[in-house]
Amino acid sequence: MLTYGLREAAEHERQATIDLVSHFSDHPETLRFPEISVVSTDIYGREMVFVRVLQEDGYEEALLVAFRQIAEDGGYLAGPKAVLRVRESSFYTGVEHHKVRNNWECPPDAVPNFG
Repeated sequence: MLTYGLREAAEHERQATIDLVSHFSDHPETLRFPEISVVSTDIYGREMVFVRVLQEDGYEEALLVAFRQIAEDGGYLAGPKAVLRVRESSFYTGVEHHKVRNNWECPPDAVPNFG
């Protein structure tokens, strides 16, 4: 059962998430991923994924990962603000915050008008 009742990630989504998160570890071969699920998808193809990362020492971390795009072969595009640690007590606030950070529901080529 998924923690937040979200959709279980497909294999290509799992591959992309594991690959991106592993880049931030000194020992990626020791990481385990007991849960990877899709939180949200926007109309432009962005995907937000919830992942539990279990480290070798038993420490578990909950992350939200925002992808600009995930290909069927596991290839992906992600921005500089793609990963966010999330506290389970404020999960839904974290989701909304991460959407704002990653321009959720905004066209990829949008130019802000500050005038």
